[in-house]
Amino acid sequence: MTHYALAQAVTVAQDLEAKGFLGTVGKIAAATIIFFIAVGLIVGLILGFFIGRAAGRRQGSGS
Repeated sequence: MTHYALAQAVTVAQDLEAKGFLGTVGKIAAATIIFFIAVGLIVGLILGFFIGRAAGRRQGSGS
């Protein structure tokens, strides 16, 4: 009976460790995705600003 209880305790400890590791990996993945979305938004805003200025100049000089 003692061996069974010890085996169960080890199994529960391994399960908790695996869940903690997967939780950490999930948090890292979520942070990475949020980082790339933020970088994409910033780059998009900068590109849009310069493209908008270039298009605005073309429209203004054409009329």
